[in-house]
Amino acid sequence: MNKLLKINNLIHLRSKFKKKKIVLVHGVYDLLHMGHIEYFKEAKSMGDILVVSVTSNKFVNKGVNRPYFDEKNRIALLNELSDVDYTVLSPDASAVKVIKNLKPNFYVKGPDYRIKENDKAGNLDIEKKEVIKNGGQLKITHGKVFSSTKILNYNFDEFQVLKKIKSLNSFNKIDYNEIINDYSRALKKISKEKVLVIGETILDNYYYSESLGTPSKENILSVNFLKKDEYIGGALPVALNISNLSKNVTFVSFYKDKKIIKKIKSKENKKIKFKFFHEEKYREIKKNRFIDINTKRKFFEFYEFNNQEFNNSQFFSFLKKNIQNYDKVIVCDFGHGMFNKSIVKILEKKSKFLCVNVQTNSGNRGYNLYKKFDKANLLVLDEPEIRLGLTNRYKTLEKIITSKELKNYKNLMVTRGIKGLMLRDKLANKGYYNFPALNTKAVDTMGAGDAAFAYACMFINSTKKKMLVGLLSSIAGAIKTTILGHEKFLDLSEVTRTLEGILKE
Repeated sequence: MNKLLKINNLIHLRSKFKKKKIVLVHGVYDLLHMGHIEYFKEAKSMGDILVVSVTSNKFVNKGVNRPYFDEKNRIALLNELSDVDYTVLSPDASAVKVIKNLKPNFYVKGPDYRIKENDKAGNLDIEKKEVIKNGGQLKITHGKVFSSTKILNYNFDEFQVLKKIKSLNSFNKIDYNEIINDYSRALKKISKEKVLVIGETILDNYYYSESLGTPSKENILSVNFLKKDEYIGGALPVALNISNLSKNVTFVSFYKDKKIIKKIKSKENKKIKFKFFHEEKYREIKKNRFIDINTKRKFFEFYEFNNQEFNNSQFFSFLKKNIQNYDKVIVCDFGHGMFNKSIVKILEKKSKFLCVNVQTNSGNRGYNLYKKFDKANLLVLDEPEIRLGLTNRYKTLEKIITSKELKNYKNLMVTRGIKGLMLRDKLANKGYYNFPALNTKAVDTMGAGDAAFAYACMFINSTKKKMLVGLLSSIAGAIKTTILGHEKFLDLSEVTRTLEGILKE
């Protein structure tokens, strides 16, 4: 018998078994364990037919690397259980649509739901209302509480993040409640900050194609172009990620063609205030990438920009007049001429709290070094950028990050790609903290460093626990690698769930 039903089939199922008591359970069921088996048995004992609704992959909000098993595998395993009569893939984050169609006699949740705070997804209230509306009852089982997250953290290497962090930093114990409470306090403080984000906007064009191989007469790669997606990148994603943390974010950038402003405002977050300055010599920056539509790997890319230093009097006047009104100024310098000496000087002199990311890329290599800023409250670079600035290829990063040459940057974070990141802290055992890369299922690494930068900027002066800052930055970067291009931005709830999952022992 095929146990898997489509959601529309549930109406027929209810009609077919009018005199039967139907029991519905709903969840992710990523890693089946004895708690689930007992839960299904008790639920089935309440009626005649047990239907298991399964959360689809895109709605699993349990953090990085989750779900461990995809929806097909999770359903296939559930269908092997004798207590399970039918399964259905839920089309939403909640079970409301399933309940509407099935009209179960009983909607059953596990014993952990006796405590309201354990409803991490926050759907139980609306599900309960729908159950009652359709003549059913909500029931809670009495079995022992098991945690899939704890089992994964204890038994699966890619989930043993806390163990790795302890090993890298010589920690004996990390207090879960202490860290979570500090995180909550920091979020409240951050939400009230007035933040200014400055930097170039970049149009990231993704040309999805299929490889045709090499032509018979030329040694080049040819592809069959299929479709194009355009994302707005550069400094704007940093502002958008921050807008989920702070209620007052202003984004400042240059433009030449007014169409770019309309495009940004029509697509992007309404919570952000925009301030664009016209620059006649400016050219909208475009980064065009040809992507394998099947593997999502890049074939080739080409850029469009006008690299020169701009002296925009309106931009300068705005900063001179307004910069002191902001609690935090965040600079995303991609090296395309926006930050000249005069601008840097006013940023250093008048910012209450200055966070800086100076990027090296193929359009400015060797000419856009962090040294253009003599000081900052936070400096975030990747490892090649900091080595290039110091002209030091071979010195260990551990010695570099604690070097006296970098003392004018009060806080310093170095991102290292698949090696994770390092955060300087004089109170740490070694003078710094090390964090491993968290994601084992990267889709696209573009923007991961910018996401880590955004979270480091917001938390660095909102908590005394630098370990928390580094961990949140690592989480932000890891989540970004699960997103292709800039299809979407960081969801604070996913960051929170990932943090909670990592800290569970």
